[in-house]
Formats: sequence, structure tokens, C-alpha cells
Amino acid sequence: MNRRPSSLAEVAQQSESLGDFGRNLRDWLHHLRGLSSRQQAAAAIAAGPPLLREKYAQGDVADAWLAAYAEHVAAKAGIPAPAWAFSPARTLAEPSFDEASASPALRALALARSPLAFKRRNIFTPAVDLPLALRAGRPNKSAEEKRRNNAERQRRFRAARKRELALLRRLTRGKRAA
Repeated sequence: MNRRPSSLAEVAQQSESLGDFGRNLRDWLHHLRGLSSRQQAAAAIAAGPPLLREKYAQGDVADAWLAAYAEHVAAKAGIPAPAWAFSPARTLAEPSFDEASASPALRALALARSPLAFKRRNIFTPAVDLPLALRAGRPNKSAEEKRRNNAERQRRFRAARKRELALLRRLTRGKRAA
């Protein structure tokens, strides 16, 4: 059983078909909901995914979507887009409309509303799901990170109390001797 992909490279590595790709991309988008820092967002798009065009039919469409999402996430997070996203191999030769754009009216809407990162790769869709909501302040920490930090804080506290106690003992010995 595969775990939820945490990067676009993992989305590609776990995809054996266009259907798998769609499911893995949705899982990756769900992963983005939990990110809270630019550094985490950059890690989710940094590694260049393997090209899928040779792996399965319509892999070129998947390659273009990966590159478009990488650039779109980078723009939303205010970080530089990874270089791999601008490879000519990740741009479709012909325009591609998603299934929701079957009618001419929906195609016109997709042409107008597609983000630049998608238009640049010949992908036209009326809506792009991007649940990235970076918050100001400290990034979220896992329960394990919190446990480690608390254990280290306790260790420092106990060491400081031990030093204070030793100092007090030396001082009281000095007063008794005088």
C-alpha cells in the first residue's frame, strides 16, 4: 500500500496510469493543506519528477500538470519555481481541456480562468484546486518534534537546578565553616 505522496516527484513515482496519477495528485493536494511554511512548500515541489510520457498513455498530460502545479504553488508561496518545471518536455504540443470543459461555453471559461502556470503549458481548466494556506508565525510541528523539544527543555531545566543546588551546598558549607 502506498502512502500519501508528499512531493510531486512521489506523485509521479507512484503513478502507473493516468487514473493513478489523478488519485495521487489529489492526495498530494490534500498533503498541501497541512503545510504551514514556505520551506515545506518548497520541499513539496523541489525534486523533479520522472517523465511519465513513456510510462503510460497520456503521460505527457500528467507531465504538464506536474510542472504547472509546481510553478503555481511557487507563485502562491512566494518562492522561486523549480527549474525542472520549465523543461520543454513538460509542455503540451496541443491545448488540453479537462473533462469539465466539454461545452463551448465551459471551454471559453477555462480559457479565461486558467492560471498562467497552466496556460503556459497548454492546459485549460476553469478551476484549479490549490489548498495552500501558509500562515504567519512558526510552522506546525509534529507530535514527535514536540516530544523531543519538551524532553530537551526538561533536561536543560534539571541540569540548571542541579547546578544551582550544588552552588547552594557549597555556599552553606562555606557559612558553616566560618
